[in-house]
Amino acid sequence: MITLGPALAFVKTWTAQNVHLDKLGDAEKRGEELARALLADAKAAGYNEAEIEEAVGDDVVDYMIEALGKAGDPKVGGS
Repeated sequence: MITLGPALAFVKTWTAQNVHLDKLGDAEKRGEELARALLADAKAAGYNEAEIEEAVGDDVVDYMIEALGKAGDPKVGGS
């Protein structure tokens, strides 16, 4: 059984609750906004930026852009 580290579990929960295809437009800009919000909430929850970057594979913006793509893909469960 694979166990998620606490930082990754935080990121996955936060992403599920906050990443929605709610705006059309620049995915990179929206990814940057979501990354800033994630990092702010993570800091408030006791995680530092390095822990979050390690959990997502280094680039938080890219992770958010990918999550936006999945949110818009009906095969993945988005709208």
